[in-house]
Amino acid sequence: MADNSTGKPGPQGKPGPQGPRGPAGEAGKPGLHGNPGRPGSEGPRGKAGPDGKPGAAGKRGEQGPQGKPGARGEPGARGEAGPQGPAGPRGEAGPPGALPSIEQVMPWLHLIFDAWEEHRQKRAQEAAEREQAAAELAAQEAAAAEDDDGDDDDDDRKKKHKHKHRKDKK
Repeated sequence: MADNSTGKPGPQGKPGPQGPRGPAGEAGKPGLHGNPGRPGSEGPRGKAGPDGKPGAAGKRGEQGPQGKPGARGEPGARGEAGPQGPAGPRGEAGPPGALPSIEQVMPWLHLIFDAWEEHRQKRAQEAAEREQAAAELAAQEAAAAEDDDGDDDDDDRKKKHKHKHRKDKK
């Protein structure tokens, strides 16, 4: 049998038409009992046939690259300024300035020392008043203690609790 897969390819990669079939081979020797023999080998292949019709148009390809932008026009009017942003980080310290002279500092020192002295005197006066009030209170308590009979001493004592013996616990 002939192989149709070889030959010149037609449109869309399918095998194209082939030439006419060659002449059949010679008949074989007759077999036993008068049966005809097997057919002989096939003859040489014929010439290729004409080209086929062109196929349908293929799918459209991908889009090409974007073109360059056109010429730039005149710029428009500038818009109004936006809101103020947050403050940035603090910058580096500048160079140190000149120190004030002693004549400029002395009046401030006198004010500070005078205020300190007033503060100390006020604290000392308050301490003396507290001591005097404490002494008066102690004198009043001492006078009140002399006036009492002393019968109330039993009431001030705490009651003693009876202790349980350890023997009783076991």
